[in-house]
Amino acid sequence: MVSLGGKNNMKKQNGLTLVEIIIYVAILSLIATAFMTMSINMLALKTKSISQQEVGSNLRLLSQKINYEIRNAKSISSTTASSITLTLSDSARNPTVFDLNNGNIRMGFGSGGSCPTTNPCVLNSSNINISTFSVVNLSSGDSKTQNINYTLSGNYINNSGRAEFDANGSINDSVEVRSR
Repeated sequence: MVSLGGKNNMKKQNGLTLVEIIIYVAILSLIATAFMTMSINMLALKTKSISQQEVGSNLRLLSQKINYEIRNAKSISSTTASSITLTLSDSARNPTVFDLNNGNIRMGFGSGGSCPTTNPCVLNSSNINISTFSVVNLSSGDSKTQNINYTLSGNYINNSGRAEFDANGSINDSVEVRSR
């Protein structure tokens, strides 16, 4: 290189080389891909959590309602493998019946009102299918203690077929009549 006047005529160039740009784009692509994968997984987990909460809250609500009615009943009139019939102190609510019908837990009481035994009310959400309502009468032979053991099992109705909507649960409880 020829020097004129002792000074270097080449100027320092500012900017990025092609190799540097390719490396930066590759790094940013990896970060963006990781972020998108994490976001998709978080949405799937949120969906699964919502389904599980729906099943759990429905089973807890059903269990609390059944427990309340049994505890406050005058007596247990009869039980079958999937129903309970109670006698209450309030004659307008006699009999009070819990049963499983087409994937729903129903409650009917008395012959009039909003939920008569002839047209019982569904207690669970339309998003939940109750698959099991097993009832065992544990009452003593002398009728001094009246106890019921029951199991409720249900699952989220997954119309989409997507695995993240699958959720199920079960509750087993024993209850004693208290208001005798």
